[in-house]
Amino acid sequence: MAHHIVIVDDNGTNARLIKMLLEIDGFQATVCRNIKQAIEAAGIADAFVVDYHLSDNEFGIELLVAIRAGETSAREDTPFILTSGDHRQIDGAINAGANLFMLKPYPPSDLSKALQSILE
Repeated sequence: MAHHIVIVDDNGTNARLIKMLLEIDGFQATVCRNIKQAIEAAGIADAFVVDYHLSDNEFGIELLVAIRAGETSAREDTPFILTSGDHRQIDGAINAGANLFMLKPYPPSDLSKALQSILE
């Protein structure tokens, strides 16, 4: 059975592209545009790929903190990749419990490889 990845990105074009590329690589993927949608989908997630800066003053790290604190239906240790074009967010992401921080832009194949490695 394919691993299910929850993608959280407020940019629809980016989200659809990541979803398509992950599905080509054999993953199932669900796209969420905000943290509320991601919390609703948390129970199906084998891993999360989340943009740091979301719309409406939301930050992906808030979802990470909620998951690690057991405040969602996701397992507290669910793999979590935080992405951003801002390299200054790396330390905060790792300190909050992200398995990996990926600086945008990154080659799509790197995301699939990272997910496969984290999920093994």
